[in-house]
Amino acid sequence: MLARTSPGDTCFPTDVLVEILLRLPPSARRRARLVCRLWRDVVDERTTEMQSRATVLLWHAASTIAYVVDDLSSSSTGSYSLLWSGRQQLVGTCNGLLCLCDDGGDITLVNPATRETLPVPRRPPCAGQLFGEDRRWHREYNFAYHPTTGRYKVVHVPCSFNRVRDAVHVLTLGDEAWREVPAPGNKRCNLDGSIVSVDGVTYWVTDGGGTARIISFDLDSEHIAVSATSLPFLPARHNDYSLTEVHGRLGVIVSNPAGMMQAWVRNKEGRWICRYTLACPMHEIPRPHFAYGEHFLKCEGQLLYAYPRQGALSPFGSRLASNIVQVNHRDRGVLVAKMNGVGWRFNYRTFAHVKTLEPLGIYMRPQKCASIC
Repeated sequence: MLARTSPGDTCFPTDVLVEILLRLPPSARRRARLVCRLWRDVVDERTTEMQSRATVLLWHAASTIAYVVDDLSSSSTGSYSLLWSGRQQLVGTCNGLLCLCDDGGDITLVNPATRETLPVPRRPPCAGQLFGEDRRWHREYNFAYHPTTGRYKVVHVPCSFNRVRDAVHVLTLGDEAWREVPAPGNKRCNLDGSIVSVDGVTYWVTDGGGTARIISFDLDSEHIAVSATSLPFLPARHNDYSLTEVHGRLGVIVSNPAGMMQAWVRNKEGRWICRYTLACPMHEIPRPHFAYGEHFLKCEGQLLYAYPRQGALSPFGSRLASNIVQVNHRDRGVLVAKMNGVGWRFNYRTFAHVKTLEPLGIYMRPQKCASIC
């Protein structure tokens, strides 16, 4: 057990602390960051997985291939590398691990760095029961990590039109069975609004009765709650929005009929604050993740650009007086990727990715974890 301490309480040299932390598994090192500022700095600056800052993972849905952007800085040459390819759709990423889903709703975890794969035992009772010919089964799921407990969880939300299934199903990696948590009646997820996890809580949106409401699922207590606040202003019958994570806070990307996209972030008081505005028709904020450290992304056709978070200019060539970061057609970011295919919204999704050597076998019986040569 790691005791909470302060920098002045450390009774051995920093180099010794580094050697101790390097002997811990990656998940334990991430929890060790919570001990004190010194330990956080040591983990961030002296261990491999934290030195590998989050970069952009590009998921091409049609070919089920994952790429990673090589560079987000001003020296970027627009290159990217193949990370993973297969036949399953990507659910999400956490700490370098990929969560994939096949056409039947079965889940597999992958560590691209070690080439390990880990099938999740069974599937939740209502997986793959979307209405009609809808085949977006992978979007019923969310892959999440709780920063305090260090546990990974796969969450399946109630998206079926079968009213008997008003429940969330959750599986903690290392367990053998899914657990059922009763969900609010007639509060099924709007898949177009995305499912995201932020700081130990999973969120999705329901829009029954004409009002879009946010549902939260605490990954530790496994308690479900309906938010008292609705989403930011949306035009009537307008469904072009999706949840996202912005610098550790819940956000939502909204597109209006005029073609302007905005990203709103919910502050500590629960109020929505507009933080990013993209005043460029035919340009898009990538989804579900667009903010990476000090950079944020914009896609224009087949081109993906990165902008410094504090460096965007107003249409008049000066920094905005408010905290809103605005980009228009005159602003030129750094080209970080040029991809094949037409239409980012339908062909590509963006996630955050870091490299990790964390073995998947610690979460299940060793014989169930395969290594791909």
